Amino acid sequence: MTSQSDIVEQRIRETAFKLWQQAGSPEGQDEIFWHRAKEDIAAQEAKLDNELRGTFPASDASSSSGAASPSTNAEHTALPSGLISKPADR
Repeated sequence: MTSQSDIVEQRIRETAFKLWQQAGSPEGQDEIFWHRAKEDIAAQEAKLDNELRGTFPASDASSSSGAASPSTNAEHTALPSGLISKPADR
């Protein structure tokens, strides 16, 4: 069974990879693209939450998944073949 955090992480990974490719696949900048993707997804979720605000009963949860939560003391873990990977927690 795939957890919500696994789904969000995969979405960030795919977005970061696309951003990295669009930038010409620069080496050594994986973490920059990871964080940019995280911010882009958080902005998309916030926009959706704003658009949908008022359409759900107060008891329903918003679409926010926590993708925008800042990481502290993150260390980057690279994947082989230039794939974008999640920064590792210390």
